[in-house]
Amino acid sequence: MIIDHLRNAVKYYPVSSYVAKGLLWIEKHKHELATMENGRYEIQGEDVYAIVNSYDTKPAAECGWEAHKVYCDIHYSVTGEECIAYQHISQMRETQQYNAERDYSLYAGEGDWITVREGMFALLMPEDVHAPGAMTGNEPIFLKKVVIKLRA
Repeated sequence: MIIDHLRNAVKYYPVSSYVAKGLLWIEKHKHELATMENGRYEIQGEDVYAIVNSYDTKPAAECGWEAHKVYCDIHYSVTGEECIAYQHISQMRETQQYNAERDYSLYAGEGDWITVREGMFALLMPEDVHAPGAMTGNEPIFLKKVVIKLRA
C-alpha cells in the first residue's frame, strides 16, 4: 500500500505502466474531476479505467472489507476526505468467496486506518484488504473520489 499526495505522483510511475497511466489520467483531469459525472471512464480498455463516485462517508463499523485479485486500486480524493482501513490478506478471514465477475472477496478482521485527504491518493495492491468510505471525524461528509482500476 502506498499513500501520497498527487503532486508526488511522478515518483510512482516506475511501479508499472498501468500505475503511470492511472496517475497521469488523474493529473490530466484534476481540474474537472469535481464536476465530472459519476461513472466509468475508459483509459486503456479493461487494463486501466476510472470510476468517478461520490457519497457521504459513514462510521468505520459500517465499512466493509474487500480485496481484489485481478485489479489494483488507486483511490484519489477529489473533494472531501475519507479514512480507509487496510491489512495484509494473510491477517484477514474471508467471509465471502471470490466473485470473479465483480473481482472481489469480502473479509473480516482488524487493520490500520489511513486518512486520504483532498488531493491525496492511496495505491492498494491485491494483497491489501481494504475498507474505504469511513468518516474522518464525528459526522459524515460528502466525498467525491476517483478509483482507478489497474490490471495487476
